[in-house]
Amino acid sequence: MEVIKLSFRAGGEKTFMERLKDALIQRKWLLESAPPLPRPQSIDRHSPSPTRSDGIITPQPQPKRGIGIAGLERRDIEFRRNNELVIGSAFEDLEALMTSAKEVIAMAERFASTSSTGSNTEATRLLTESASAMGLMTTKDMLTGGSSGSAAEKLYITQLSRDLAEYLTDDAHGVLRKEGGIMTLVDLWAVFNRRRNGIELISPSDFSKAVHQWEDLKLPLRLRHFKSGVSVVQGRDRTDEKTTRSITEWLHSLLPSSPSDPANNFGQGVTALHAAEHFGWSLGVAAEELEMAEDRGALVRDQDTSGLRFWLNVFDAIEVDMPSLTEGDEAVFSLLRSEGLV
Repeated sequence: MEVIKLSFRAGGEKTFMERLKDALIQRKWLLESAPPLPRPQSIDRHSPSPTRSDGIITPQPQPKRGIGIAGLERRDIEFRRNNELVIGSAFEDLEALMTSAKEVIAMAERFASTSSTGSNTEATRLLTESASAMGLMTTKDMLTGGSSGSAAEKLYITQLSRDLAEYLTDDAHGVLRKEGGIMTLVDLWAVFNRRRNGIELISPSDFSKAVHQWEDLKLPLRLRHFKSGVSVVQGRDRTDEKTTRSITEWLHSLLPSSPSDPANNFGQGVTALHAAEHFGWSLGVAAEELEMAEDRGALVRDQDTSGLRFWLNVFDAIEVDMPSLTEGDEAVFSLLRSEGLV
């Protein structure tokens, strides 16, 4: 039978649906149908030999001893058979563990749904103690006890903020150094959680709170926001002036010493990919830093069919002899300035 159709004429469908969901989550039929754990049979040498009712001793058959290649093959078969039994029993235990975990998760979901309209301190305490006994507690849960906005939670966020700063500035890891001294907030969140090997992962909300604590704790890191909305992490001593100076010095180094072609006097245009490879930045950070240097007047852009390139701004160094203006020209320029056109 593949389909079962049930009809409820006098109600009760909601109760049935809830119990059916609980049964599907717990999957108790796996435990009931699971075979018992196999145990190796051992022979007691000191036990009396089995006898029949008439007193005649019936000797037990001795196991055949394998000799040569046949014996090695028989022992190998027995070894593989024993491994199969052990692996089978291990997966049965794993199914039981998964069933218990799903039951605890379902209980937590039911508790969250029932306590959403009001607070139940006693139920919260019992659930916390049960999760702690089963090893399902995290460091945050042990500190805060499941309550938000408490002093313990503030202590947890503060300590997390210090751990993040220590992780970024530690020379042994060199995380920020490998990224050229700056990395996006999303990349840092992924790298930091990957280092924890799947244990007590940090949620995005807690991570954001910890990062914003750097300013109050006077730690050597700061959070920076580009005009595009991208958030990055960098050292406190890193400023836009220093970054712009590094970019212009790099572009000056690309200028030829004695160009044979006058067109080479302006050096070489660079892309975001070139900057990322040179400074060790990610591609997104490189594009943002080049645009920042452009906004500060150090670079100019050249966009064509091949893409976007940035060049040194040499226009400011060009001296232009402006002709003397007449009174009429001055009046026109004054009007244009008042309108914000020049």
